[in-house]
Amino acid sequence: MNDTTWKQTIYEPYLETWKIIKLIQYADQTPEQEEQWNRYIREIDRLNKMYPDNPFAQNLIRLLLDAGDSIAKMNNEVSA
Repeated sequence: MNDTTWKQTIYEPYLETWKIIKLIQYADQTPEQEEQWNRYIREIDRLNKMYPDNPFAQNLIRLLLDAGDSIAKMNNEVSA
């Protein structure tokens, strides 16, 4: 894979994923939590539309969905 392909196929979707996951850092600890989760899902949908034929991006989307559950549980434990 050359540098350009690597950047487009791996690096850019990875950076987008990191931005999306940061959206729920404090979810379930704030009054705005429902909107945070809605935005999180919208951004996952956007990522899916940006990279529909990219298997690496699809793996990242699955990661985001699983990570969301884990982060929510961890945030609930912190706020309990």
